[in-house]
Amino acid sequence: MRSVTCSSSSFASAAAAVLIAACAGPRAAALRAPPSPKGPLALLPLVNLSGVSIPVQEIQGAVEAALRGRGVALVSGERIDAFLALHRMRYTGGIDRVDARAAGEELGVSGVLITTVETYAAGSPPRAGIAMRLVSADDAAQIRWIAEAARAGDDAPGLLDLGIVRDYPTLQADVLGHISASLALYLDGKGPPAAACPGGGRFGPKELFRSPQLDVGRTYSVAVLPFVNETQRRNAGDLMALQFVRQLEASGRFHAVEPGVLRDELLRFRIVMEGGVSLDSARIVLDLVQADLVLAGYLREYDDPAGSGAAPRLQFTALLLERKNNEVVWESTSYSQGDDGVFFFDAGLVRTMPGLACRMVRSAVEAMLEPGRARR
Repeated sequence: MRSVTCSSSSFASAAAAVLIAACAGPRAAALRAPPSPKGPLALLPLVNLSGVSIPVQEIQGAVEAALRGRGVALVSGERIDAFLALHRMRYTGGIDRVDARAAGEELGVSGVLITTVETYAAGSPPRAGIAMRLVSADDAAQIRWIAEAARAGDDAPGLLDLGIVRDYPTLQADVLGHISASLALYLDGKGPPAAACPGGGRFGPKELFRSPQLDVGRTYSVAVLPFVNETQRRNAGDLMALQFVRQLEASGRFHAVEPGVLRDELLRFRIVMEGGVSLDSARIVLDLVQADLVLAGYLREYDDPAGSGAAPRLQFTALLLERKNNEVVWESTSYSQGDDGVFFFDAGLVRTMPGLACRMVRSAVEAMLEPGRARR
């Protein structure tokens, strides 16, 4: 096991500071597996993290139509707008505990749906990537369900390219169909709260440290910090954090703190994220921590050459900091591209950045749970 002080001070201190975000609620509540919520859900306006301009109203309407088409009861439109104005909610990429409780009390909903557009390209071939999560409308503001789907029009070209999807609406309908079906199954008690990304094996970490202090027999609560973004891709650090939130939830052994709760605490305590925070500030907030672990990292490459025919490339380093002893218990570095392990006819080629990121993150999370995989 290694002390945090042995790592980069900004990296480790940023990781430690974010743990304050979990202090508003008891740890036992964070580790429970609550039943599927009953009652309507509040659909917040989507957040665009794609890095390009998108037709927000059109996509928002398509999201709502897909959910209602699956029988999901929603509160949306003017009632949501009025709620956001009343509570001065300008950011809808997450929700804090106060606003989550207010949504339950004032809108009569059991949960809040948060939608993120991760990838958007309307050209030929088009690309679409959307993530969604359900947060309980109460003081706990827990993540109840989370899903993501990403597609490229040339994912499965087939014989004579007959399988290529050339228009964005068709591709988007496929993505939203996957997400809405997952949510409907969960609400009916027939589906999991999170599903692991497929096929992470060939995208495993290149460097890995794992302390035996990580107990495979217990469940941990984890605060996931937005990654320090060293790339030119806007919002990429937030996207990486969301990938880890999803895969941690899918593991069944970790429960992630709602990112909106983390954001609220970072703002409330004026913790600046660029380059991390001071180690002195981290020491001050450590006494207030309630989550078991914090996950933080650096994003060093996020190259998504959409439409060029090239495969996406991604490189990141992530670590887990244990609250009790202020020590690093896991660290990994991953770098891969979508055509790794592809030799014939593009079989297995991953064409979207969300598809590549989720596979790499799944493999990294699996390494947290497997003793004996540590290597340098």
